[in-house]
Amino acid sequence: MRGRRILIVLMAAVMVAGVLGSAAMGQKGLGKEEAAKQSLREADQAWLKVFAGKDLDRSVEFMEEDGSMLSPNQPIATGHEAVRKQFADFFALSNFAISWTPERVYVARSGELGYTSGTYTFSFADPSGKQVNDKGKYVTVWTKHADGWKVTMDIFNSDAPAGQ
Repeated sequence: MRGRRILIVLMAAVMVAGVLGSAAMGQKGLGKEEAAKQSLREADQAWLKVFAGKDLDRSVEFMEEDGSMLSPNQPIATGHEAVRKQFADFFALSNFAISWTPERVYVARSGELGYTSGTYTFSFADPSGKQVNDKGKYVTVWTKHADGWKVTMDIFNSDAPAGQ
């Protein structure tokens, strides 16, 4: 009888330890997921910093070798050479200014793929000197590498009505 009680107590202790261990692992997994999201958010904002600063080389370095930009009213720019030209055209705009805010950050369970999406503001002076202001939304798909996150694909479009 005494041996049976000890066995029941031991089994209960093992079950409690298993439940507590599973809960702790779940919290650890959640921490890892949040850390991955934070890492991606930081990459997104680091790209903004160099892009807003018109640093062409560093802006292009954020792109995968075969990464693509899907900018409105332009053909798809794929690869560093095409992306570099598109970025250079942006940076050449008079009074160029840009900002974006990631409102949603997602990282796949594998940790290898993620996306950021949010809103942007963009302004420049047209050839007549008139200030042009735009705001819209974007989605950027990222791939994780040993040296950090790289942009696989970026697309953005304006909130302005068509024709404006």
